[in-house]
Amino acid sequence: MTHLRDQSVRFPIEIIDRVAPMSAAFQRMQDLCRTDFYVQVDEDMILFSHAIKTLRSLMHSAPKNVAIICAPLWDCDAERAIYGVKIYRTSIVKRFAYKNVMNCEVEQLDRIKAAGYEIGLQPLSRRSACLGEHGKHYTPKTIFKRWQRCFQKHHRYGNMAWVEPYARSLLDRYVASGETVHLYAFLGVISGIVGPPPDDREQDWRESNLAYEQITRYFAVNS
Repeated sequence: MTHLRDQSVRFPIEIIDRVAPMSAAFQRMQDLCRTDFYVQVDEDMILFSHAIKTLRSLMHSAPKNVAIICAPLWDCDAERAIYGVKIYRTSIVKRFAYKNVMNCEVEQLDRIKAAGYEIGLQPLSRRSACLGEHGKHYTPKTIFKRWQRCFQKHHRYGNMAWVEPYARSLLDRYVASGETVHLYAFLGVISGIVGPPPDDREQDWRESNLAYEQITRYFAVNS
C-alpha cells in the first residue's frame, strides 16, 4: 500500500479482501470498477513509483481494441522477469466474466482473444525495465503453495514451460543456502510433480493444504 500511495499519479484504490476463490476476487475487481481502465495489483506485487503512469500511458496510446496490457515484474524468487502487472480496458473486459476454473485468467484471455480483441504484452527484458517486484517476501507456507501450484498448472495445461528447470535449480538453491524457505520451495515443486491432480477450479488460499501440513511433521518450519 505504501508503494501504491507513492505512485507518481493519483487514482482511486479499491481493496478486495476476504473474497475467494481467486476467480471470485477477480470478478469483484471487475464488477466494482467505475473508471475507463483499472490496474490489478496482487498482494505479492511491489510497484515502482512510475508503474501506474507507465501502464496508463501505454493504454492511452494503444488501439481501442486492446483489452489488456501486461508488463513485466521482476520475480525475486525465480530471479527472472515475468508477466506481470496488468491494466484492463473496462468496457471490454466487463463482457467476459471470470469462470471458476483452475487457470481462470488464462481462460478469460482466450475468450477475449477469440472475440477479436488484442492483448498487449510488453517485452520480458532486463530487470531495470520491469515495473516492480513480485514474490519478494515469502514464508515457507506461501512459497510451498506457489511452486506446488506452478507445477500443477504446468502439468495440466503445458503452458508454463519456463518452470521446468526450477525443479533442479530450487534443489541446488536449498543445498547452497540451507534456508528453510528454500527447502519449502523445493518441497512444493515435488508436491506439484508427484501429488494427485487438483480439481479444475481456482485456488481458495484460505483452505488447508494437506501436503503442506503432512510435510511440516518432518521438516519443521521453525528449524
